[in-house]
Amino acid sequence: MGEPTLRRFARRVAKGAWWAVTPWRTPERVRFMRERAAADARTAETAALVAREEARVAWRRGGKPVPAPAPLDLFEDGDVVAAVGLDDGSSLFLPPLAPEAIVDVGSAARFCIDLWRRRPDLRLRFPVGLSSNRTGAFGRWLEAGGGAELKLADAAVEQVLALLESGFSDRARQAFITHPIVCAALPHGLTPAGMRDLFRWFMRCALIDSQLQAEEVWWLFLQAAEHPARELAQAYCFAPAWQQAQPEGKTVFGRVAFADWFKAEYGASGPWTDPSRWPDWQAPDTQIRIAYWARPAWREAHPLALREVGAAGGLLDWLASPAASLPDALRQWVRGLDREHTSAALASPGINIIGHFCYPSGLRVSAESIVEAVRSVGGSVSLRDVATDVKDDPRHVDFRGMETHEVTVIHTQPEPFFSDAFARANLFERTPRTYRVAYWYWEFNSIPDAWLTHAREVDEVWAATEFVAKGLRDKLPVPVRTLFPGVKLAPYERRPKRYFGLDEAPFTFLFTFHMMSVMERKNPLGLIRAFRQAFQGEEEVRLVLKTSFGDRHPDQFKALSEAAAGARITLIDQVYSPDEVLSLMDACDAYVSLHRSEGLGLTMAEAMLMGKPVIATNFSGNVDFMNADNSLLVDYELVKVGRPIPPYDADLDWAEPSIDHAASLMRRVFENQAWAREIGAHGKASAEANLSLQAAGRRIVRRLDEIRSRPLLP
Repeated sequence: MGEPTLRRFARRVAKGAWWAVTPWRTPERVRFMRERAAADARTAETAALVAREEARVAWRRGGKPVPAPAPLDLFEDGDVVAAVGLDDGSSLFLPPLAPEAIVDVGSAARFCIDLWRRRPDLRLRFPVGLSSNRTGAFGRWLEAGGGAELKLADAAVEQVLALLESGFSDRARQAFITHPIVCAALPHGLTPAGMRDLFRWFMRCALIDSQLQAEEVWWLFLQAAEHPARELAQAYCFAPAWQQAQPEGKTVFGRVAFADWFKAEYGASGPWTDPSRWPDWQAPDTQIRIAYWARPAWREAHPLALREVGAAGGLLDWLASPAASLPDALRQWVRGLDREHTSAALASPGINIIGHFCYPSGLRVSAESIVEAVRSVGGSVSLRDVATDVKDDPRHVDFRGMETHEVTVIHTQPEPFFSDAFARANLFERTPRTYRVAYWYWEFNSIPDAWLTHAREVDEVWAATEFVAKGLRDKLPVPVRTLFPGVKLAPYERRPKRYFGLDEAPFTFLFTFHMMSVMERKNPLGLIRAFRQAFQGEEEVRLVLKTSFGDRHPDQFKALSEAAAGARITLIDQVYSPDEVLSLMDACDAYVSLHRSEGLGLTMAEAMLMGKPVIATNFSGNVDFMNADNSLLVDYELVKVGRPIPPYDADLDWAEPSIDHAASLMRRVFENQAWAREIGAHGKASAEANLSLQAAGRRIVRRLDEIRSRPLLP
């Protein structure tokens, strides 16, 4: 018996002995073993799916025609059971729901799924009924008497109409398109060509791994079955391999080639694969931009076509003429365009932005501000979301722009997602390569050495404030420019304090922060100490600390809870919508941030725009827009971090705000609320004048024009 075998035997003996003396833990162990076995089975199922796809690829590369895939009949129980491969199909089908049991969107979905599967007459009458909103034919029928025919009470009809507006399948779709293995293996999974395999994966794996409800999966597939051509178009957007193989696939210039390639690649057939039946999937100028970058001959003949209106018009004239060698149908398509409008659109400045549009954070707000800033001054944008994890908003599918412009801004931090931002955005990196810009935030005067590697992947870096820019300039080998993203309060609903579980009477200080943003830097513990020092009696005053993802940092959140215990301090640990975050800020009376360092200080800017008196540390990015006239700045000492706090090193410098000074300012704001409102009014006027989206948009577009004035990239 060899040494490794002996060690394994010894471990088994020790484990058996431990189990023997701790029998009360047997149920827990059995449950763990069952869960692990089930997880292993799901992993094996995904591996089998990939193996089947690899076999198809090998078959195709061998020059053999790919067999036609077996379609999935969602309305035939036997076929559904066979597709999923379960002996007992009872878990696949939702029990019928009585009309009177409809009480919310989820129960409305269960009712409609059963209705659709057993009523072919309704499917025939409303072929896109589940994909339309409440103003579609199915929704109008429900309101006009169809609900009564189905024995639905008015309240139940309203729930079904709400369902049609709700994006009920969004979480299921997101679980698919952000799963790197499955989406890469089955990009066509929501089309008839791949639906059978993908439905099997959802029912055997994703229901558990992505914590989905069966209703969400059924709703997604029933909607997909109503719009196979639309699903093909969306699949292209999230299949980098397709984008590489068929760069013009979503344009009138390349859709025929894409359709032929797709049918040969996957053995697909049917009316939905006929490109003559497809609507325009993108605006005309976007289609022309994509073809322009895919065709060197166009760029050689009209090198300034995407920079000057006259040159853009010349490109259109050339495309409409025999000189461009386009088929007659495409020349006619070009001739049918509004030449003036399309020329202006082609030559307008634009930017591709790859960023966190679905991750609830300050980074998302910053990226959204840049988008709105550019649009506010007539620029155009093409957007992609960088997926992070399952807690992202399920809107990844809404961000499906290609790299249609000359400049791409990668708006994500160097760690951990920068190097795989394109992969997480399901986007193939365009050829020829765009001019790349990194938009980075940092909170110190020195950056980590690891950032130098990422800087080599871009042509320049943008920073929101001079504080950030200085730290970047000192070490980066590429140009660094300060381009503030602009701040504007998004529309939000005004809500009373009681909406958030707060008493209406007390004067309320607020601080909002993200547990993922390093609690020591945000310094809520220092704020708690200042509040306790300022208010020791039974006064009508309260501090609210709004955070999120406390479960991911249990030790720190415990320390926060213990520090707040026994004081008039409320902790809110929830992921609020952007609307609710602003609504909470509006409901409170003053905003306080005793941060040790900030790259920008967005929440402070938002509070100023609301006219709230803002108390904040007189250090870092926020002092770009805060001063003694528009806010209340807290004294500080510059100190070393002192110990490694990832991603920060121990020898970095940050501020230690004065607890005494902060307490005195909070006390003064509470005691002289009329004076505090005056400070808030000054802050509001200052923020509106200096932080506007329009001003930011003009600065960004000016830089885009400078980049576009350079020689074209090869």
